[in-house]
Amino acid sequence: MKLSLRTALILAILVGLLLPATIASYLRLDSQLGKARLQSQRDHARLADILMLGMQEPLWNLSPESGRPLLDSVMSDERVVRVLVSDNALGTFLAANRPERRQGQRYTLTRMVSKQGTQIGKVTVEFDDGRVIAQIRGEQRQTIVSVLVQLAVSLGLILFLLDSRVVKPLAALSRQSRKLAEQELDEPFIWKREDELGQLGHSLEATRQSLKSLIDTLEQKNLQLEADLISRRHIESALRASQDRFQRLVESTRVIPWDANPEEWRFIYVGPRAEALLGHPLAVWYHENFLSTYLHPDDRHLAYQLFTTAHAGTPVEFECRLLARDERTVWVHLLAEHRRDEDGHHLQGFLIDITARKTAEIELEHYRGHLEEGIEQRTRALAAANHELEAFAQSVAHDLRSPLRTIEGYIEVLLDDYGERLDGRARSYVTRMRGTMRHMGALIDDLLTLSRLSRSEVRRQPVDLAELARGIGEELQALHPERTVRLTLPGRLVVSADPKLIRIMLYNLFDNAWKFTARNPDPAIEFGITEANGQQVFHLQDNGVGFDMAQVMRLFLPFQRLHPPGEFDGNGIGLAIAQALVRLHGGRIWAKGVPGQGAAFFFTLPEGRLR
Repeated sequence: MKLSLRTALILAILVGLLLPATIASYLRLDSQLGKARLQSQRDHARLADILMLGMQEPLWNLSPESGRPLLDSVMSDERVVRVLVSDNALGTFLAANRPERRQGQRYTLTRMVSKQGTQIGKVTVEFDDGRVIAQIRGEQRQTIVSVLVQLAVSLGLILFLLDSRVVKPLAALSRQSRKLAEQELDEPFIWKREDELGQLGHSLEATRQSLKSLIDTLEQKNLQLEADLISRRHIESALRASQDRFQRLVESTRVIPWDANPEEWRFIYVGPRAEALLGHPLAVWYHENFLSTYLHPDDRHLAYQLFTTAHAGTPVEFECRLLARDERTVWVHLLAEHRRDEDGHHLQGFLIDITARKTAEIELEHYRGHLEEGIEQRTRALAAANHELEAFAQSVAHDLRSPLRTIEGYIEVLLDDYGERLDGRARSYVTRMRGTMRHMGALIDDLLTLSRLSRSEVRRQPVDLAELARGIGEELQALHPERTVRLTLPGRLVVSADPKLIRIMLYNLFDNAWKFTARNPDPAIEFGITEANGQQVFHLQDNGVGFDMAQVMRLFLPFQRLHPPGEFDGNGIGLAIAQALVRLHGGRIWAKGVPGQGAAFFFTLPEGRLR
């Protein structure tokens, strides 16, 4: 591009004036944009953390109403577009969406919600930075307008100053320069100005007088050229020294370079560390058939692979054993590649000592064999110990039942033969003793049942849970004819499960619900199925006395009761049996409750419904 001096000066001055201001404004606005985005990220993370902490109790207690105020507080921030609170078991818990706030780039953060070491859900917050970005874009537009105004004012001033102080004096200098180029040196160049352009005019006069010294200047240039040639020779010498250092560096490492003649099967160069590798002098390495001679007998076929395959242009890489001078076996990793240049064919590569690694691998394989043998022995010992433990439990139960039955028999004889001679307090004591003996017998039976169930084999087949639930309800109603309980059951609910074990599990859940709804004038039990996160979840819900969720960790422990012993019947083993049976089927069971408002038990069967 050809520009006039005037145009070039105007452009240079404008760029010099406006470019720094433009760059500074851009950097300032870019910094503001970065700070705004960073602050948005911090606010986003802070809101997600607040929502995660605040949703622990609502999720744990399944109370969306208690979490709604916090959700509305988060949505009051104009940058929040969407909030989603999910329960791990039931899916969406709370949600809010304001799509009209989407103006710019959106960011999403997800936090997991945990309670008492258990992950119960997650919260997701979607954030939009459109408002902040729009504000900064407005400042950018204001900056552009101010720069354009500055451009117009500066252009007028520059045009005026250039014409009077630069362009016209430069035109005179241009005319005198042409005379100097055309060797019109008779007329002197006279300048009355003392500014920079005047000094340039005086310099033109000095240039005219300097032309006579042009030959001397050329000679100086020739001398400089000779100095450059000497410097080049010095650089070539330094390059050769650098190559020598590189060669010494390669030869001093554990990697041994080599070069071979593939036609003669002979090394023509081997790194000096090869002598320390095997103990053979370097002269021996250069003998014909060195590799085929000093390769381990089981690896000598690799020499043919090395020289024949590499000769065809295919890289070769393998591990082999070499025989050292002191009869040691040295493992090496050999890499080779065929090269073709003006000196002919060459086979070049490296030797790397891997003896230590191979020794470690062999020892590791040896230890792995011993470890597998030890694991098998431990497995057999564990199976034998489990068998002995089961036999011991049966023996202890039998040994405990015999004296219990004897004591209970004596108590019956005492009541039958001497009951009339005993006063009321004595008969009460004897009756309590009999009840205690029977309770202890029930505890022994429950312990044995729990022990057997934990080792039971699950034999799955189609089972209708709804039909089982109806039969259990009729059985409980027959046992308690004085009560009427409303049962809500599905029409058909077929699953793949062990029919015997799954009935025991359902009976314990229904018996638990039946027992704890005794004080409700209108007792009700509901059994059904829901879907949460693509998984089938079965539930059994009652309107009984409920329980405090702070005690939920004790609910499925054997003999742990959340109510005083005399308040409700039972020995605290039913829910533990139900949990063991659900786990045998590969599922999980959990519960939620509110004191005075009933309880709900949830369980899953991984193979799901059949239909």
